[in-house]
Amino acid sequence: MYWIGGPNKKWGPDPFQYIVTHHPKLWIIESNATYRGWFTGGNQSGQWGNRAFVSRHIAGKGTLGDFFVSKKADIKMGDTPSVGWLLKGTPDDPSLPGWGGQFVRAWKRPYSRFGRMTTKKDQIEVFGILELVLPIGNDGSEQPEAVLAVENQKLPGHAPGDGAMRFRFCPKSAKSYVFKVRSNVPAFDGKTGGITAFVPLPDMARQPAANLPNWCTDDPSERVAEGEHIGAKTVSQWREDFLRDFAARMLRCKLPVCAKNREY
Repeated sequence: MYWIGGPNKKWGPDPFQYIVTHHPKLWIIESNATYRGWFTGGNQSGQWGNRAFVSRHIAGKGTLGDFFVSKKADIKMGDTPSVGWLLKGTPDDPSLPGWGGQFVRAWKRPYSRFGRMTTKKDQIEVFGILELVLPIGNDGSEQPEAVLAVENQKLPGHAPGDGAMRFRFCPKSAKSYVFKVRSNVPAFDGKTGGITAFVPLPDMARQPAANLPNWCTDDPSERVAEGEHIGAKTVSQWREDFLRDFAARMLRCKLPVCAKNREY
């Protein structure tokens, strides 16, 4: 199983945490930041720039090329590196180099649970799972509802009937976040809070979790980071190679014009 994009991009924090808890022996590559090397860093000069490449090598290349451009005029892909990793790499060993990146054994998956609204002084590892468990109180609605607003996200709360409202959030950048709750529960309607996310230390790669024997993730070493994007250089170093291959494949989408009554 290849998992590209991490908990925030693909399935959301709830399914992610469920898999960590109940299926820790699955074969998984959790790529939270490595995939960004597809469009961050590497050779960005001339035709290899994110916008220049699309203009020169994708636009006008058949219906698929035109559809691509209609959706996005530059390269910013999250799932594509999973295909690149299979095109050039060693699928059975994620620790070896490949177009989709190079990974390390996962350490304990970061998860923090609080029985209160957190503040910016509280910290969690970037791409970790933050769970807030807020007591509803005696004056709550029979059908309590709530939304946790975080930047451009509105995360619905879950009230399982145990007297609390639960929210889960996954920070995708190393920075401070601000929360605000909107709810029909007076106990926490309008309350604000926050959290500060940090980049994992390189030493974490030397602490693989015994209960995650087949789980790999981004290499936190500084030598393979593109800015805050850990592991991204393990993809960006191949940029010109995989884009040349991409351009050649797009030529196959540009079909010849058929003469009348003639088949391809």
